[in-house]
Amino acid sequence: MKTKHSLILLLLFCSSSLFAQQDNYTFFKLIVSNADNKIMLVKWGGSWEIPGTRYNMPSSIAAFVDTLALEHGITVHQKKLSGLFTFKYDNRPALTIMQYYTAQYNSGKLKVPESCEDIGWFTVKEAMAIIPYPEMKRIVEKITGNPKKLWGAAVKKSGNNEVDFTEDFYELN
Repeated sequence: MKTKHSLILLLLFCSSSLFAQQDNYTFFKLIVSNADNKIMLVKWGGSWEIPGTRYNMPSSIAAFVDTLALEHGITVHQKKLSGLFTFKYDNRPALTIMQYYTAQYNSGKLKVPESCEDIGWFTVKEAMAIIPYPEMKRIVEKITGNPKKLWGAAVKKSGNNEVDFTEDFYELN
């Protein structure tokens, strides 16, 4: 009887763990522009990109965006949701929801976060030349080229880094 109860508990635990791993999750990206119309990039894992992190704190969205900026040594204002994108990765069972926010630099001195190697300000053209991710380039170009719109799209990324926009950009507002 004890073995039967243990087996049932083990099965329940394993099935709940399996289902929990299939939940979608949200990832924030932050495009910060300064007075010189340059955007902030971080170098992470040897590649330059828009800073971002998984939304996993018990805080409001505004506070989370502020925290993300502060991790890079700055404060921002004029925060705006500029894009909502679904990403399907071959190696993950669930979708990732990418929220791209834009903000204006307010104050502070850039600092390299612990997990990064470098940080800096770049024109959009310079950023397009050094960001290695084609989907990020397309998103940044769309958002910075049409800043008054809220954009959506669906992206599929395979294990060999092939990118397919399964739903091209569309306006959400």
